[in-house]
Amino acid sequence: MIVFFLPDLRGGGAERVMLNLLERFAKQEQNVVLLLGRKKGDLMSQIPENVKVYELNSGSALKSVIPFIKFCNLHKPTKVFASLGSSLATALARPFISKKIQIINRLGNTIGAEKNLLKSKFKKRLYIGANQVIAKFSDKLIFQCHYMASDFIKETGMTPKSYKVIYNPVNTFKVNELSSQDVIKDFDFLAVGRLSPQKDYRTLIKAFKLLKDGNKKLPVLKILGEGELRESLEKEISLSGLDNNIMITGFVSNPYSLMKQADAIISTSLFEGFSNVIVESLCLGTPIIASDCPGANNEVIKEGINGFLFETGNAESLAGVISSKWEEIKSLDREQIKQEAIFRYNVNLIFDNYSTYLNQ
Repeated sequence: MIVFFLPDLRGGGAERVMLNLLERFAKQEQNVVLLLGRKKGDLMSQIPENVKVYELNSGSALKSVIPFIKFCNLHKPTKVFASLGSSLATALARPFISKKIQIINRLGNTIGAEKNLLKSKFKKRLYIGANQVIAKFSDKLIFQCHYMASDFIKETGMTPKSYKVIYNPVNTFKVNELSSQDVIKDFDFLAVGRLSPQKDYRTLIKAFKLLKDGNKKLPVLKILGEGELRESLEKEISLSGLDNNIMITGFVSNPYSLMKQADAIISTSLFEGFSNVIVESLCLGTPIIASDCPGANNEVIKEGINGFLFETGNAESLAGVISSKWEEIKSLDREQIKQEAIFRYNVNLIFDNYSTYLNQ
């Protein structure tokens, strides 16, 4: 039995990736199950019908350890494939479960940059220590890009016993099918993602304010996402006089038609593992304006071909790209962008890479 293990199914990129892979493995393997800390989240409805779901009824990685040990002793899986906080739970449980169970963990983010968001030295040490535990007790580790792998080794001071870089998959057929819904294009640019400090939407708002103050042509931006910063971001938009140019719509279950219609997707993240929004947009033929942040962005974005990069956290750099490259973005070959992205990131190719590595 292969167990896919996640804390829950909130609407994040890591959860979408794991569900994509789960669906493919379920078609190939007779006994694949999904294990959740809690049965909750926006993506619960997307669990494949033929996949059995178990719940540990635990709300954190530490609280998941003992229930996970009991689950393994009862069900005796052959492999456990985990991500996010569940990776730490599997690593902490490793000494107390059968050595016959193979533990495969997929790292969810660039740990050096994520560590820098923590304020105290103690929390930073604790965070790196947790990742050292994951490195030590995982049979295999999967990184989403080459930068993530080198960053992990540098920050932890440990080289995992076995690891592989595998890009995130895109269910290109499903994404293109969902993008066929008719929408009114009342915007120019789109940003998609949780309203959290990592996504750095303040730089995006500041860039628009610079365009406004410089009497530059001001585009209309929609932000699709929900999160703890929504109220403060909306206040900043209003104080900047940008209510008619920046709109936060909240979480959208099917963003793909909007993504397809956008002149470009703007990503201002301070760091990323591997942005699903970026590669899904490319698979729709939509160009990208993205921060050159720690992570996969500069492995994915080809300047002047499928998008443009700007300096991370620099509103002037972003405003400059929007102002000087907007017309060029409109003239990019969207069909070429789409076909190249589908070739590189389609779920069948990525599934084969995962399947080969997990079964080695």
